[in-house]
Amino acid sequence: MTAAAAASALASGSSAAQQTALIDARDVSYSPQDGSATPRSVQGRLRDALTVRDFGAIGDGVADDSAAFALANAAQGQIYVPEGDYRVAVQPALGKFYGPGRVRIGTARAYIHPHAGPIHRIHAEVFGLEPTDDTDSSPALQAAVDFANDRAIPLELPPNRKIRVSRTITIKIGAEQKPEQPARRFMLYGNSSQIMADVAGPAFHLDAQCPPYPPGVKPSGFEVGFFLIDNLRFNGYWAQRVGLVGRCAIQIGTRGRLFSGYQKCLLRDVFIEGFENVTTIKMVGLSTRLICFDRVVSNAGGLSIVADEPRAFIGDLDFINCQFGGTKNNPPLRIESAASGEASEIRGIRFTNQLIYGPGTLLYAHNNGGIGDIWFDSTQWESVTEEEGAHGLWISLDNTARVFQVFVNSPYIVGYRGHGILLERFGSASVQAVVVRGGNLNFIQGPQYRPIALTQFDNTSILDCEFFGKIKAESCISVYNAKNVIVSRCRAAAAEEPLPYFMEIGGNSDRVIVANNIAKTARGLIANATSGTVINENNINY
Repeated sequence: MTAAAAASALASGSSAAQQTALIDARDVSYSPQDGSATPRSVQGRLRDALTVRDFGAIGDGVADDSAAFALANAAQGQIYVPEGDYRVAVQPALGKFYGPGRVRIGTARAYIHPHAGPIHRIHAEVFGLEPTDDTDSSPALQAAVDFANDRAIPLELPPNRKIRVSRTITIKIGAEQKPEQPARRFMLYGNSSQIMADVAGPAFHLDAQCPPYPPGVKPSGFEVGFFLIDNLRFNGYWAQRVGLVGRCAIQIGTRGRLFSGYQKCLLRDVFIEGFENVTTIKMVGLSTRLICFDRVVSNAGGLSIVADEPRAFIGDLDFINCQFGGTKNNPPLRIESAASGEASEIRGIRFTNQLIYGPGTLLYAHNNGGIGDIWFDSTQWESVTEEEGAHGLWISLDNTARVFQVFVNSPYIVGYRGHGILLERFGSASVQAVVVRGGNLNFIQGPQYRPIALTQFDNTSILDCEFFGKIKAESCISVYNAKNVIVSRCRAAAAEEPLPYFMEIGGNSDRVIVANNIAKTARGLIANATSGTVINENNINY
């Protein structure tokens, strides 16, 4: 019937039921709100929003809606899934369906995108995250992580949600490539949500998948992948409250396995709190490489990088505008290379604009470990606890370990009841090229400590440093049993009262150059108790 006939029937006084029967949706025109002149019928407009119920879905949580979803999948366009609980046998086609309906495969949630249009990110709440942190969300979050990771689509958390995890969330990185699948690419956007850790172990484990290669086999690159974690908070309140052993926020890498980013992986705007007196970020692995930390803050617990497996390599890391805190027994930064047998190595790390609170940074190489190519640029070490014997930067090596090419540029070190910088070597370990340049050291407390102290630490240069403020020590620099040391263009001034000496040289130190320095001392510029060669030139003591 035409629209004109329908209007005539309505005017005749037909009942509502009769009116409905008389009107054919194909004959009723549809006028869009936007004023478009394109003629359309109501039927055409209604077909713009087909739902799974149009294909026979029930959505009562009991009926099997698999057949309805299969029919809907064959239709043109996207299909709306209205509120309801739908049981299906397989994951519905990604991008075909959208809406608020809950779809399950057995007891597990299937993914239906909340909105129409292309899928740029997976929404984690679809998998059934709990609304508060009173209940564990680990199964739902793990399902979301796996779904997004397997499809290389970014995962998005709901804004400002507290998400409790009572078991470690495993994020597979660097899985072995298959012909039909590219290297893994995992991206998580946190939207300022908090991971409320309640687990004896890491809350997140970035788990390398590639096993080591047999001797003589050339690596094929299958360990390569990428990850991004952005704008996420970790809170250790639940785990701290009951003292769970091994608790930490993030572990990157897996012992005995290989991972390398195909570009720099990224942790950005990550904030960690509530993990008292434990390491909050751990890096391990036979190979863990190419990662950037940008604006990562952990004030209560530190970062640990440990390579203690034979042939292990951890490196090619950047830390930019990060902040770490800790205690004497759990330093803010701990970098340890300690393999027995074939050497391990930690190499190629750049720290830029760091703030280190509490007992500072320990670089520890022992057994047959190596640490090198380390840059600290514009890093501030500040003691906030005044623990006795806690040092700002402490580099220590023994056995047959080696340290090479460590550059400390423009450090600011203040407030330690220990050495500002302590460099020490024991056993048959070796040192190659350590440089401290442009440092500012202040408020070093205790007569047994020094702003800078070297013990058997060879091949070191101390250049362009300023020593000022409250320094309660015998001298600014102590050199004991060290060879090939240069101290030049430094100044010691503005102390509350002059120090006895600018520099002490003792033991079997040899080939020490002290030149172009200026200081105000009470007894003399240098206290020299070594029989080795010391060159003292162009220094001013006033």
